[in-house]
Amino acid sequence: MKRLDQILRLLAVCALLCAAPAQALGAAPATPAPEAAPEESLGRSLSHARSYVRIEPIRTSVQADYRMRGLLQVGLALDAPHSRTRQTIAERQLWLRDAYSQAMLLYSGRMYRWGDIPDADAIARLLQAETDRLIGPGQATVVLDTVIIHAN
Repeated sequence: MKRLDQILRLLAVCALLCAAPAQALGAAPATPAPEAAPEESLGRSLSHARSYVRIEPIRTSVQADYRMRGLLQVGLALDAPHSRTRQTIAERQLWLRDAYSQAMLLYSGRMYRWGDIPDADAIARLLQAETDRLIGPGQATVVLDTVIIHAN
């Protein structure tokens, strides 16, 4: 037992000796680097208002003549003025992404023809219908940011 006490004291003295030079030089204790918020990784912001909830861009393939011709990408945000609605959106983020992906597959497969300009109004209506189904009618409004076709 006496031997264990000596070892513990020796370890405590070693720890103080190791920390003393850093303290003498005025170094602050190491703190972990702050992680980037998930929203910062999504690029520019549609709005800085707190009511806007950014959604990662939805992408789907565009086919014509039995082959893939390009990629349809839709950037959007949800305008949710109530904090409870924003919390619901955060909780159902995966369901929303899945529903939006299915809606975009429907649009690119049945409504869009290769070479035409994408119909932003039709896309917004499809996405709004999915938002109302999952979040509740009138709780959040889909705001489109970009609608882009990337050709192969």
